Amino acid sequence: MFAKNGIPLYLQLKEKLLEDIKLNYKVNDIIPAEGKLEKKYEVSRITVRKAIEELEKDNVVIKKQGKGTYVQEQKILYDANSIGSLTQRLSKQKHLLTTKSISFEIIEKEEEHFVKDMLNCDKLLCIRRTRLLDEVPFALMINYFDVNTVPDIDKKLNLESLYAFLKEEYNIEFYNAEEIVEAKAANESESEKLNIKEGSPLLSLKRLSYDKNNKPIEYSNLVIKADMYKHKIILSNDKMSNL
Repeated sequence: MFAKNGIPLYLQLKEKLLEDIKLNYKVNDIIPAEGKLEKKYEVSRITVRKAIEELEKDNVVIKKQGKGTYVQEQKILYDANSIGSLTQRLSKQKHLLTTKSISFEIIEKEEEHFVKDMLNCDKLLCIRRTRLLDEVPFALMINYFDVNTVPDIDKKLNLESLYAFLKEEYNIEFYNAEEIVEAKAANESESEKLNIKEGSPLLSLKRLSYDKNNKPIEYSNLVIKADMYKHKIILSNDKMSNL
């Protein structure tokens, strides 16, 4: 059952348990007790315990005193060091991002809206989407455009990745962006759409994206369930800052 290849037995067992969890268990399911795993895999109790501890370190499972070991919801790594759509990023991590609902709204000339100043336009198009990650409510996305930049997008949008569609249909590609990340508590509307309790922690990502001519093209507001997400930023030493 286990190979004699120099890899510690508990790490080999960890991989077998991980594979079993991915194939046969859902979030909040209880995995078999240590005694059952000991008999199933014909290893010692210490080996089982160390394998589960490794899974705990990786946030795959969580032990609850007196209740058992539960499968945890997996956090998604979001690399903030390059521009790309959420769909494109998550597909690289072998996750499926789909749209549960989508709506389009025109914000007319006479209506005031702060994004109009950002995009230097009189009339806005607002796209609202509720997104599912592996069929679980994950994020609420709002994207704003100058309505003249993306004519008839409400009739044409046919891809899960908005950015891929913008490039294909309108030859719009983003070259740089400014993004602000904040923590917030879910309000009543957000909690209902994401199937969480009101006041649950969320992360808000607000981004202004520019084309190759440094013209602002899109403003987006993305709200993500905090327990399913982690943000990765690469920092470097700027020697000029020490002068």
